[in-house]
Amino acid sequence: MKNETDFETETKTRWMIVDNDESVLLVLQELTKQLTDAEIVCFSSPNEALATFAETPEKFQCVITDLEMPGMDGIYFCRRLHAISPDVKVVLSTGSRILTNAEATQKGFCGLLFKPFPVAAMKKALAVAGIFNSARENFPRVLMPA
Repeated sequence: MKNETDFETETKTRWMIVDNDESVLLVLQELTKQLTDAEIVCFSSPNEALATFAETPEKFQCVITDLEMPGMDGIYFCRRLHAISPDVKVVLSTGSRILTNAEATQKGFCGLLFKPFPVAAMKKALAVAGIFNSARENFPRVLMPA
């Protein structure tokens, strides 16, 4: 699922969400809209997402990706994103508890979200990951990293 978005807007940053489950994409998209004024672009295919990212990597502030997807898992997808743009912030979203925060960090992720996503948990995970350093902050500073 690709969200039709006007890519001509130069002033906004973009967030990319990649998950093969359409219902998860919709939930993440809605939650993310509550947290930032960035454009949100959604993909159900990691290959399509990677192709779009490669066109204008500097436009993406954050990528949230699922771990288990057909054709390319989230870990390999993260590696490919960093090969294009080493500084992009990639957050892993998963329903599986097979990785710890430390293991996710070692694999190149700046944050880890466990499904289902309570809004408070998502806000905290993204704040700790440093995602909101340049985006509009819609939550108390208490959740920001020290």
